[in-house]
Amino acid sequence: MPNKPEPLFIDGHYHYTLSSYDPVEATLTIPHLTDEEVGYGIAGIVAERGWKEDGLPTDAWVAENVEGLGTLDELKQAVREELEQINARYVESTKGGLCAEELAKRVEQRVPAAIVERARDIVRQGFEMQAAQNGVALAQLLAASGMSEHDYEHAVDEEAQAMAEQNAALDAIVDEYAIYVDETELPAILGLSPKDAKTVIDDAREHGGLEEVMAFARRRRALEAVMRDASFTEEHETAEQAARRVAEMRAQMQTAMPGDENNGEGEGDKPHLKLV
Repeated sequence: MPNKPEPLFIDGHYHYTLSSYDPVEATLTIPHLTDEEVGYGIAGIVAERGWKEDGLPTDAWVAENVEGLGTLDELKQAVREELEQINARYVESTKGGLCAEELAKRVEQRVPAAIVERARDIVRQGFEMQAAQNGVALAQLLAASGMSEHDYEHAVDEEAQAMAEQNAALDAIVDEYAIYVDETELPAILGLSPKDAKTVIDDAREHGGLEEVMAFARRRRALEAVMRDASFTEEHETAEQAARRVAEMRAQMQTAMPGDENNGEGEGDKPHLKLV
């Protein structure tokens, strides 16, 4: 790969260009829902209600404890349908990242080292926040994940480089199409109430970070435009690929981190059928 030139630095900003501004094409991976995943979902629901026996509950237990369902087969079907909806939402959530990844391949300039280092700090903060949320030190988080210090630094470097290049690509879209955002649009873009958005804006202004907030908002607008014009093809996960993915999930659950009261099960990923 030939060496890329440095971007122009004009009016306090780096300016990037893309080799093409044509609509992005990306491939969505559709998960293959396994019986084991459905089993985990059922186990989570019945355990929540107090089922402590080996195996699955009876039809009578389901009828008494799960609102609107009368048999175990109905519970299985309800869990499968909800997990399929969760998978569909997950696939939809990957579109932005896939578009940004494809767009980053078109950046014609090299992202300066100082920008990558700033992205590296953000990535490190993300790992530290994840550890804090689990009530453990970063070293414990890495140990529970089976990640060495070398692996951690490598992961930080890769993620920071990708983040910096994707931001550069979106900045190129902002420049090319003169995308403008004002402060009144920030609540919608950031997903905050007007009151909370004002707090963020005031804090950013006080600490000299308002331009970073506005740059983030412009990139979000740029990504929305890219996603609207993008075309997506679907690639379905095979049963073998799904089995490997579930095996990895099982291994992670078996090495649940200290301080994780849910024993490694994410509240956001399990079915939410209402129990009586």
